[in-house]
Amino acid sequence: MVLHLVTDDLGLEQKLKVAYSAWARGDTVALVSQCCEDCEFTLIGNAVLNPHAGLRVGLPGLTEVLDHFHRMFEVREFLIEKIVVKGEDAFVHWHSSLKFRPNGRVIDSERCDLIRFRGGLIQSIKCFYDSASMAVTTGRAQVASADVRTSPPSVSLKVS
Repeated sequence: MVLHLVTDDLGLEQKLKVAYSAWARGDTVALVSQCCEDCEFTLIGNAVLNPHAGLRVGLPGLTEVLDHFHRMFEVREFLIEKIVVKGEDAFVHWHSSLKFRPNGRVIDSERCDLIRFRGGLIQSIKCFYDSASMAVTTGRAQVASADVRTSPPSVSLKVS
């Protein structure tokens, strides 16, 4: 079965709910159908620590990064905390529980996305998230053990 959604008459908040529902399901086709052809997708962060970080422009780049993300992660839980729309700008605060498929680690992720619409479609998305926790979950960064900390250097004060 193929599901086709007609979203032309929906308000922007409802369109965001449709788009985020598609993201949570891993339905890249439904998600990118809510975006402009020249949509800019930016995942804030260091690309060395998170290969999904950086700017993608256009539907092919957006599709590629979303498909790769869903190959690497299983969305276990998803919750939208808040959506605020003002004119053609919006922000979405959300949480998800993700399982990193290669090592089975689970991360409870929190994110805030800044979104700009143009003509009723998503023109840009800037995603802010805890990139350090993501890097630890994916094995790109390690957490230092408590026993490896060094004590601060002693300081001698000379009083004259």
